[in-house]
Amino acid sequence: MLGVDCHAHVFSATAPAVAGARYRPSYAARLAAWRAHWRPAGITHGVLIQPSFFGTNNAEMLATVASDPSRLRGVAVVDPDIPEAQLARLDAGGVRAIRLNLRGVADLSSYSAENWTPLFARVHALGWHVEIFLDAGALPRILPLFAQSNVALALDHFGSPGDTAEAMDAMFDAAKTLAGQRDLWCKFSAPYRLGGVDPTRLAQRWLALLGPARVVWGSDWPWTQHERGVDYQKLREGLERWAGAALAPAILWDNAARLYRFT
Repeated sequence: MLGVDCHAHVFSATAPAVAGARYRPSYAARLAAWRAHWRPAGITHGVLIQPSFFGTNNAEMLATVASDPSRLRGVAVVDPDIPEAQLARLDAGGVRAIRLNLRGVADLSSYSAENWTPLFARVHALGWHVEIFLDAGALPRILPLFAQSNVALALDHFGSPGDTAEAMDAMFDAAKTLAGQRDLWCKFSAPYRLGGVDPTRLAQRWLALLGPARVVWGSDWPWTQHERGVDYQKLREGLERWAGAALAPAILWDNAARLYRFT
């Protein structure tokens, strides 16, 4: 059996955080500690997401991917004007997406189409996608950012729904618009970040909208700011509850291998 954990963070305790970082863990999250959870959970491969507190300094993430390039991939954080040569080096280093962490960003004007659409075109040309982490209920706000681009998108943590029926309906309306323009993916991860919203109900709505081939699973290890009381095995077993046992193997491997280009 093959399986991919599509969302985890590995970092040292010593590398400095960027100015203005909202949270910088005082501990180290090592590759070996993450991988210790894999075998019991049926996981064989992983995707490292650049921690937001390191900004565009992707060095630790890239070094970790380079330590096992056949089984690891990366998602980087970059500036919109990143040189083409740097993008090529990231691609060669196992990066398959860029991440926009828009959590807590009230003013999205700096992500205007003029600034970012050229980068989205370059990302799309590489066969990458854009991963997005949002405030609860904020998905409708990003529609203008991608109006001039058909780059594929992957939504972290069930799309970060709001906790009201109206907010959830608005999220799925926005998702339907995005899915009509591009490949849209949803990552079933971090149910403890949903503010009490039922992940099974969310999963069923995402599956109805996107189909089972546009869903992946992630652990969100080491569960920053939620370190206590989260169990890797239970999160992995949650996929069967959320999506059903019949779909879980394809979500864990087929979909993830296609999105992150594992062989």
